[in-house]
Amino acid sequence: MNIHTILFIKLLREFWQSRAQLFAIAIVIAVGVMVLLTMVTSRQTLERSQREFYQDHQFADIFVDLTRAPNSLLPRIQELPDVALAETRVQSSARIYVDGFYAPIQALLLSLPEQREPLLNQLYLLSGRHALALDEVVIARPFAEAHELSLNDELEIVLNGTRSSYRVVGIALSPEFIYQLGPADIMPDYERYGVFWLSEDALAGPLNMLGAFNHVSLRLQQQADIETLILQLDTLLESYGGRGAYRRDDQASHSFINEELNQLRINSIFLPTLFLGSAAFLLYIFTQRQIHTQRQTIAIMKAFGYYQWQVMVHYLSFTGLIVMVGVFLGSLLGYWLADRMVQLYSYYFSFVSLKAKIQPSTLAIAFLVTLSAGLLGTAYGVYNAVKIPPAQAMRPPNPTAFHSSRFSRLLSISWLSQGARIILRNLSRYPLRTFSSISGVALSGGLLMFGSYQFSAINEILNRNYQIENQMDLVIHFAQITDADGLHSLAALPGVGYLEGVRSVPIRLHHGRRVESTVLTGFSPNSELRNLAGLERLPDHGLVITDHLARKLGIEPGMTIETEVIAERRITFDLPVVAVSAEAIGIGAYMALPALNEMLLEGGTLTGAWLLIDDEQQTELYNALNDMPRIAGYTHLREAERKLSAYIDATVLAAMGIIFLLAGSMTFAMVYNNARIALAERERELATLRVLGYSHGEIARILFGELIIVVVVAIPVGWLLGSLFAVAMSAMMSSEMFRIPFIVNRQVFALSALGVLLATAFAILLMIRKLRKIDLIAALKSE
Repeated sequence: MNIHTILFIKLLREFWQSRAQLFAIAIVIAVGVMVLLTMVTSRQTLERSQREFYQDHQFADIFVDLTRAPNSLLPRIQELPDVALAETRVQSSARIYVDGFYAPIQALLLSLPEQREPLLNQLYLLSGRHALALDEVVIARPFAEAHELSLNDELEIVLNGTRSSYRVVGIALSPEFIYQLGPADIMPDYERYGVFWLSEDALAGPLNMLGAFNHVSLRLQQQADIETLILQLDTLLESYGGRGAYRRDDQASHSFINEELNQLRINSIFLPTLFLGSAAFLLYIFTQRQIHTQRQTIAIMKAFGYYQWQVMVHYLSFTGLIVMVGVFLGSLLGYWLADRMVQLYSYYFSFVSLKAKIQPSTLAIAFLVTLSAGLLGTAYGVYNAVKIPPAQAMRPPNPTAFHSSRFSRLLSISWLSQGARIILRNLSRYPLRTFSSISGVALSGGLLMFGSYQFSAINEILNRNYQIENQMDLVIHFAQITDADGLHSLAALPGVGYLEGVRSVPIRLHHGRRVESTVLTGFSPNSELRNLAGLERLPDHGLVITDHLARKLGIEPGMTIETEVIAERRITFDLPVVAVSAEAIGIGAYMALPALNEMLLEGGTLTGAWLLIDDEQQTELYNALNDMPRIAGYTHLREAERKLSAYIDATVLAAMGIIFLLAGSMTFAMVYNNARIALAERERELATLRVLGYSHGEIARILFGELIIVVVVAIPVGWLLGSLFAVAMSAMMSSEMFRIPFIVNRQVFALSALGVLLATAFAILLMIRKLRKIDLIAALKSE
């Protein structure tokens, strides 16, 4: 046999002998590879589907809502610099009635050009055709699936106070509504909100918009000056009730998808780094101790003529083989989990095509990253071992020089048993080995804590948002601005126990070169239904903004900010920011309702109301609201909470649950490896103790006593590492929709500690059997 064959056989033999330890390390590698492939594949799938849908169906770059403008204005918009294409349409909110469904349904109605395809935001027809007649409608697929509607079914639409019947002639998707949200929703509610397309005449006629439009979309030329164009559009459309042009990044559907992609991008870096870094650390410990036990074997190999590089490659091959096993397992798990995640996304995101496919380049990157992490963890130790001259390596290593210390004198106290002295002396005399063992267990405990903390954080978000900050049951949206007297008719409805008026105004906040669009909400400073996080009450004067918005604008309390109202009347104010509210969901600005109306030179006007209702009279209340033309729509917050909770359970908590379980397996791998390595290193010592008369139970207490001390010390260190991981993830995952607060409680700490202790107990049970099988004669003959 040649040299390579001999080394390969030796590699396989030693790999099999250490299979339990190496397989445990391979599991940690598999976890890192699985998370990497899952996150990257999910992100690539969403990005590819988004890009293709946008390109194939001409998704616009700029959007403007306005009150009313004549169609003759379109050429002037088209002539603006950097505009490649512009298209107008009519749009309106409405109420929908579907047979057999009695809850309120809000709708966004959009017009389709007569006798042609739209130039921008084109529909992808899944079945049927475009609406041509006045009584025909095309509906979005999510709404059709939620209500099991098909072609030729009928539904009723209340448009401008008139209720008419329409026939479904098409079911479609649109690049504008990949993520379909209602005007006041956080999560999609396909049963209670839908997007519908009618012919231009069918929509413009009832709205008195024939020959006019109230929305324009634009496609830009390459290298367009977007900021200048937005300014020109705002100037041109201001007299027509323009509400301010906004770019694609601010469009609701696109913005949410981008936030999801950003979170996947962060997870695809942060989480694999944790797991693969842990695997590299495990490989380092294993390789160092493996080489330590084979010091004379390495010397013999070099004495027989093996080159230094051959010996080095042989021991590094351990790393390569473990990585291959880990990548193989991780690839199988990654493909399975990525496919499940993409299936979940297909419910929330309405793409034409959404199918998970692991790219060969992604698999290659996963392998190279994993192999690099493994080699970084082992190469230095291997090099230091093989460079020792054979004559020196053939001799047993010099005994460790010990000296008396205060700690060693402390061990001589009478109440300590002999076994306890052996345990403590061994831990203190090998500080580097003890430190590495504590670090490995602490790292796994930290990952357990990191996986579990998000459960309590998400529960805290939901409780804070829906039980403390927003205590109303129903949010009413008026079709038009109305006076405060309109609340009296709502108060008389069945099931209404308490209500408050609210005024919402779209605004832009300017601070230096930073500009952010949001909604300014005015309500009573003495509100019983709305509480701002961190504030006892809403101040009587001045502006309150959410902390995430304040950070984006670089604003602190006491500073003044330029506030541009972009409703029908464009007004600009300089308002003092009097406080910041630490809210975990959404962004916004708040102001006392009397001060807001005074600023806008209006009386007691409202755009909506908050209601507390009796659930037993919910059906009667809905029927009464449906008969009120001035009600544009309403949102049931308890239902919204249920939808959001279901989404979080299906996405964030499902992913964290898997990570928690995998972190648990990694914890066992860490503890079990420490126990196996400790047994291999101390086999001769333990055999000596057996010969001297120690029982199996006594040497088990000595061996496992060291492990238990390491675990007990590692648990609080793991808490610290887990807290650092959680803080880092909270900072990186912060977005406009969600901010995961850093919230840890006793349950999180207890769960992390319990996971480590259970892994330790299981590892000890497995090791007791091996401890009983020690060959005393063979162990005493070894160096």
